[in-house]
Amino acid sequence: MPKYVEINEDEAWAIDHTVRHTYAEAQQNIGRDLLLKIMTVILEFEERRGKPFAPETLPVALTEDECWAVDHQIRCDLTVNNKPVGRAILLKTFRALTEFANDRDSESGVARLGSLADLLRPPAEEMGGGGGVATDSAGEDDERPTDRPPFRPESGPLPRDK
Repeated sequence: MPKYVEINEDEAWAIDHTVRHTYAEAQQNIGRDLLLKIMTVILEFEERRGKPFAPETLPVALTEDECWAVDHQIRCDLTVNNKPVGRAILLKTFRALTEFANDRDSESGVARLGSLADLLRPPAEEMGGGGGVATDSAGEDDERPTDRPPFRPESGPLPRDK
């Protein structure tokens, strides 16, 4: 899922100037697709120039590979039209890359929590052979899993530290 980064016209020109259409990573040409997106943004800025309510920034949907390409190609001291733009581009790219990493961590965290929950469930033979999650309801054939721990009256109250 791409991340949207708002860039102004000078930043778009800086990316166009710096990233090469031949930039490839892992046998995949990243630069050409990125530059097509940037060219579209530049053309949009050009088309809206001088019109009322012309935007100062436009969104660009960047993949993680495109963000890494920008990070690899753009220097923090890059200037366009005597305006420093490199740092601003990199900060926006860093935010997008951080979001990609957080998304990955969240997904793996959910998967890990799911596997931990499976480890915490008692084996079927401990549950009286029913194979489901034990509940305090007597005589019902309801074996739907719940988020509650299994009911074990023999275990007694939990110890408390004093």
